[in-house]
Amino acid sequence: MKRSWADLEPQSIDRAIRLWHELGSEEFIARTRFKESHRYVVIDRGQQIASKPLVAMAFQLQFGCGEDGPPRLSGGEQTRAILDRLGYKLTDLHDEGLQEAAQRPKIAVGPSTKFWWVNQSVNFEPVYDDGTLWAPLKNRRGHQVDHWLTLDTVVPGDLVIHYASPEIRGLSRVATMPQPAFPPRGYDDVPADTKGTLVLTEPVKEIRVPRDQALGVLDRGPGPVTTGGTLRNGYFFSLAADRALEILRRAGIETSGTAVDESRENDEPLESYLGGPTDKLAAVAIRAEQRFLRDQLLRRWGSSCALCGRSLPKELVVAAHIKPRWACSENERMDTRNVSMLACLFGCDALFELGYVVIGEHGIIKRGSRGSAKVEDRLVDIVGRRCPAHGDESRQYFAWHRQHHSSRLSGLR
Repeated sequence: MKRSWADLEPQSIDRAIRLWHELGSEEFIARTRFKESHRYVVIDRGQQIASKPLVAMAFQLQFGCGEDGPPRLSGGEQTRAILDRLGYKLTDLHDEGLQEAAQRPKIAVGPSTKFWWVNQSVNFEPVYDDGTLWAPLKNRRGHQVDHWLTLDTVVPGDLVIHYASPEIRGLSRVATMPQPAFPPRGYDDVPADTKGTLVLTEPVKEIRVPRDQALGVLDRGPGPVTTGGTLRNGYFFSLAADRALEILRRAGIETSGTAVDESRENDEPLESYLGGPTDKLAAVAIRAEQRFLRDQLLRRWGSSCALCGRSLPKELVVAAHIKPRWACSENERMDTRNVSMLACLFGCDALFELGYVVIGEHGIIKRGSRGSAKVEDRLVDIVGRRCPAHGDESRQYFAWHRQHHSSRLSGLR
């Protein structure tokens, strides 16, 4: 069946963006027949992704193109129409207004936006870059700690000011609801199996505000500043909105009145924020989730492919969802230790995603219902191997994958 651009799905763009960050611009573009765009791009995590290579790679990943590659693109307007339909904004770098606005950092603050202060230490850089806020459920004596429990009260869209002595270092926006999780990268002072609460964030901007300036702005009392005017020992504290906005002003950040929480109308349940179809924060949540997901897998398995078994440089393996995120419930998406596995970019990721291989009930790699003589040499290499990601907790996801590809192929006959 011949496929067209109209068949492209949003999750394929998500996957292509993830691959772009993992491979880098040069290698990513080299895998398509299109050149880098110096005008029309998609902005993701502050980086510019060439629009034509992006949609071309998404098409290749979704449909497994032959030698001719994806269909032709007539130009920037067609690319814009494709991305608009899928919910992605195409940015014109030649727009003078855009260039001027880029010089003035601005963030949206809605009427319900809450502000938080987090005390961090030497782990600031990995934690801020990864977008993770994590706290144990209990201390070593088995007691709950107030300044850890506050993490349970954040909601998507809230803003977090990050302090790492001797100054404020960054600003991030909350992307997901609090979820149970083991410690991510950077929280190495506790055992890896410590149960805790995780909130994923999207870094907004690294900023610099000296401690003395911050102490002169913040109220004394129950927050991060003691009644004596010193920083309180603790982790996560609420901030008064007017005090937080003054800190941002001193950091050179302009705030706008554009509400970031318009999708909270009628008290819509916040559980839908992680990838909800009408959620303005969905793209942010997905990016944050993907970064965390891959890191958790690398920490657990190293950089070995779960299908071919090869140990590879970590940039050559990706976090492959066993059950794709569009089919997962909110709890399943955050079951990060079981809902995905590491797969290499030498074909294993695509072979599994497209259904050329499946994992049997006992964890053995088998041929899927879909087949092609053109990939036989790769199938021979991996069929019959045991998949280390298969276990009691992940069994249900592999079963979904088998059933999905069996049903999908039957529907095409």
